[in-house]
Amino acid sequence: MESRLDGRRRFSNALAILPGCALHLLLSVPAWFLVQLNGLAVAGCGSERACNIGLVDIALAVVQPSLIAIWVVTTALAVLSPLRWRRNPWPVLGAGVAASIVVTVTALLMIRVGVGLL
Repeated sequence: MESRLDGRRRFSNALAILPGCALHLLLSVPAWFLVQLNGLAVAGCGSERACNIGLVDIALAVVQPSLIAIWVVTTALAVLSPLRWRRNPWPVLGAGVAASIVVTVTALLMIRVGVGLL
């Protein structure tokens, strides 16, 4: 009987993390748009202002797949964490949010350096 209750508790913990995963996704989407919009700063590049378009392209091409990958891996680990390893899923989700923030800020800085604003 105890293993059945324990299994239900682990399953409810796995379901309880899903709103946090959805919030993480909803915050990743505006972060991606912010990076893409900042990528439009290359429109000011020309003969007066030299830009490193390669740096901007790397920032723009890496941020979208990495934010999606971070979200997928974080969600999978957060759901599996209480089911498989009997651990609290919230630290996993927090690490995913922190990684998304680091990727977004790094991409924004790369764009700013690439277009000569920093």
